[in-house]
Amino acid sequence: MKARTSLAAVAAAAALAAAPAGALAAGPRNAPAAPTVQLPGDAAAASVRADPHTWIVGVRAGGGAIARAHGGRRIAGRAWLVRRARANALAAALGERGLLDYAEPNRLARRAQAPAPDPLSPFARWRDFVVGDAVPPPVTPESPLIALVDTQLDVEHPELKGSNITTAGVRPATDEHGTATSTVAAAPANGVGILGIWPGARALDVPLPNGQAILCSDSVGGIDRAIAAGADVINMSYGSTVACIAEREQLLRAIKAGAVPVAAVGNDYLRGNPPEYPASFTHVITVAGIGSDSRPTSFSSTSASVDLSAPGVGILTAVPIGTDTQDGNQDGFAYLDGTSFAAPMVAAAIAWVRAARPTLSPSQAAQAVRQGATDIFERGFDAATGYGALSLPGALSRKPPADDPMEPNDDFRYVNGRAFGRPVRPLFSGRPAAIAATVDYAEDPIDLYRIRVPGRKRVRLSLRSRLGDADLFVYGPRGRALETSRALTGSSRRGQATDRASVRNRGRRKRTLYVAVGFSEANPLRVVDANYVLRAR
Repeated sequence: MKARTSLAAVAAAAALAAAPAGALAAGPRNAPAAPTVQLPGDAAAASVRADPHTWIVGVRAGGGAIARAHGGRRIAGRAWLVRRARANALAAALGERGLLDYAEPNRLARRAQAPAPDPLSPFARWRDFVVGDAVPPPVTPESPLIALVDTQLDVEHPELKGSNITTAGVRPATDEHGTATSTVAAAPANGVGILGIWPGARALDVPLPNGQAILCSDSVGGIDRAIAAGADVINMSYGSTVACIAEREQLLRAIKAGAVPVAAVGNDYLRGNPPEYPASFTHVITVAGIGSDSRPTSFSSTSASVDLSAPGVGILTAVPIGTDTQDGNQDGFAYLDGTSFAAPMVAAAIAWVRAARPTLSPSQAAQAVRQGATDIFERGFDAATGYGALSLPGALSRKPPADDPMEPNDDFRYVNGRAFGRPVRPLFSGRPAAIAATVDYAEDPIDLYRIRVPGRKRVRLSLRSRLGDADLFVYGPRGRALETSRALTGSSRRGQATDRASVRNRGRRKRTLYVAVGFSEANPLRVVDANYVLRAR
């Protein structure tokens, strides 16, 4: 979500159904930003609020030994942490061998918690607002796992008695955040305190280091631990105004592993309303905050990234007794404000839907929660509340949304093996093939498929949009980033007319091509998403 850089203006609105090999066509809008190299001393890097001692370097396959020789420590995937003073030398050594993928400062983020509210805040029935009369599914050892990448949970809190909330950490709890978000999601029915959205749900606190600042490397490591634990939903109630490539890549690995990422949009509306990450990355379910009047709070950030909203004012939840000093009643419960506490409500709701509707894919479960929201504020989608307020009855009754298989497939690196180690299975290798999927202008603007065209043969492609108006583009075998590539051919017919394209392999050997489905500059956007069927023969 949401890279806004366009590839190029469409040359013409007419379809290019049979352009010859070598012809150029424009590509889809909102291609992901290509990985960049920022090193100590660069002006762009100097403006980033980051750890002054470390740097993150992305290493291609075969570069691990070089990174290790320069004192690097692998964070997750192909992201390595190195001392800032050695970053330039490591980048140079990798670059000489063609093994440098990206480099960036170790960005700092902060938790999406608003300032302390009035302890008499009237909005204390947040769970009733979300759950209504829905009956939660029974919790078993196989129930979906909610991972909350957050601060250390207070394992001695009375609210956790009889719960399925555990922690991957061993340090004492020094602030309220991790305990508060975990219990909003999953506090059990144990006669103590509150009920979480899904009472007794399986939840894992994946603790970040103590303190208010959150390094990108810590976020990446936390997401990696959540994946390793088998998380079905990953909640992140923190953010930074600076995007981190390593964090984006790790979230895509989480999606590939079957998890649904959820993030708080942030509390910076009154501070310029900048986009925040990870909430503004594609495929992340982004949650805004509303008050007891079902209207956006004064602090909740707004953007096209917002998927839906949930209560974020006066959230009565558990906090470590040692930190409960604001309301004069040190009982381990407090009223808190912030999109930090709206996000775990959505995370728990997605886990609930995954348990109650096990035939839905992770993507479909997330879309059921998103599309089942109650429309509030402005009619239809709006940048303040997304599709509306979280409603479990709406999510449970929503007819199965269209699926989106083969994700993540937003750019060449995610399908050709550069990011994940091996190329994805080709959609087409000479026999007729078809796939039904979806694209979304903000959440998932591009689907890219790898195809293999036999020697001396022609591939004929057709794209039929059943909702919205997606367009078709074909790329050659050497693409590195859609943002900087030009298509061989494509079709951008208006409306739901079938787009067609054809490319001939004039050589003797099979040729790899890439087919992109997205939105072109030529088509006015009346519907922000599209369901489509792509066929190749």
